[in-house]
Amino acid sequence: MIADILKLSCRNFRSYHSLFSNFSSKFVVFYGENGAGKTNILEAISLFSSGRGLRKAPIADLNCLTSPPLSWNLELVLNNNQYKTFLSTNVQNGRRIAKIDNSQINSLLKFDEFLWMLWIIPNMTNIFISHQTDRRNFFDHLVSGYDKKHKLRIKKLNILQKERLHVIFFRKDENWLKVLEEKIALESMQVTKSRLEFIMLLHKTFDEYPSDFLRPKIKITGSLEEIHATNSEENAILEITDSLKNCRFEDSEKQTTSIGIHKTLWLANHPKTGLEAENCSTGEQKAFLVSLILAVVRIYKNSRAGIPILLLDDLFVYLDEKRRQILTNELIAIGVQTFLTGTERNLFSGFSQIAQTFLIEKSICTEKT
Repeated sequence: MIADILKLSCRNFRSYHSLFSNFSSKFVVFYGENGAGKTNILEAISLFSSGRGLRKAPIADLNCLTSPPLSWNLELVLNNNQYKTFLSTNVQNGRRIAKIDNSQINSLLKFDEFLWMLWIIPNMTNIFISHQTDRRNFFDHLVSGYDKKHKLRIKKLNILQKERLHVIFFRKDENWLKVLEEKIALESMQVTKSRLEFIMLLHKTFDEYPSDFLRPKIKITGSLEEIHATNSEENAILEITDSLKNCRFEDSEKQTTSIGIHKTLWLANHPKTGLEAENCSTGEQKAFLVSLILAVVRIYKNSRAGIPILLLDDLFVYLDEKRRQILTNELIAIGVQTFLTGTERNLFSGFSQIAQTFLIEKSICTEKT
C-alpha cells in the first residue's frame, strides 16, 4: 500500500476557520512561533485514523472557539496506488462520523485500510515511564500497522472477556463458558504470536539498518508468552482454556480476567547497561523512541503491510545539529511521506532541496519557496 496525502482542508477546526493546503512532496515542513497553529495541522491529519488523533482530544474540543459548536469538518485527498481517494470526518449529533469517497463508513477502522499514522510528539518520551497499560497499547498500535487483524482481535477479546465475566457472575452456564473460554484462548494465542513475531522483526531491522540513535532492547513477558514458548500452538490453546476454567471463582470475585493479553508486560532496556528505559536519562529515552519509530516504519515499508504517514511535531527543536542531520538522512533513506513542525526554518536545512515548506503565522498557512 503506497499512500501520499495530496490535499487537506479544515473548517472550524481548532485555531482554523478554514485551511486549504496542497502537498506535492514526500517531506512537508511547517515552521513558526509556538502557538501559531502548527500542531493543529498535524492533529487534523492524525484524525484520519481509527483513533482519537495525536492529542486524544474529545470531539467537542476540536471546534474553533469562535465557530458554532460541533461544526468542525476535515477533508483529505489521498494518492492511493495511483488512485485518488477522498476521506472526510466531522461531527453530527454529537458523534464523530467519517466518509470514504463520499460514502459513510460504519467504523473508523476503515481509515486504517487506506493509510496508517505514526507520530512523535513532545510528551511521547513519557511512554517509557507511563503505566504498563499505556506502554502495551502503544506497542499494540505498532503491531497493528503490520498485522491488520491485530486491533480487531484485541477488540474481540475485550468483548469476549466481558461476556465471560457476565456469564460467570449471573448465569453460570457451563457450556456457554466452555465455548467462550475456547474462543478467548484461540484469540489470545493469535495476539501473542503477532506480538512476538513483530518483536523478532524489530530486532532483525535493528541488525540490518545501522543507526547513530541509541536502540532499546525490546521484549514482552507474561504467562501467555511462557505458555507459547513451552507448548505447541494446539497445546497452548488447551492450557489457556484450562487456566481460564480454573480461575473462574477468582475472576468472579474480583470481576477481572486473571490470564490474558492484558497481563503482558512490554519492556525496553538500555542495550549496554541493561537498565530499564524508565531509569534511563530523558535524552536516552528520546533516542529510544526515535530509533524505535524509524525501525517500525522500515518494517511496514519492507513488508508492504502499510506504509505510514509520519508526523513529527517539534522533534527537531530538541535535537542538536548533528542529530538533526542524522535523522534527516535516515528519513530521506526511508522515503515515506513525513510532516514536520518546528519554530525555525533552518532546523530543516537538510531538507531544503526537497521539502515543501509552509510558514504558519496566527493560523495562516503560507507556502515558502
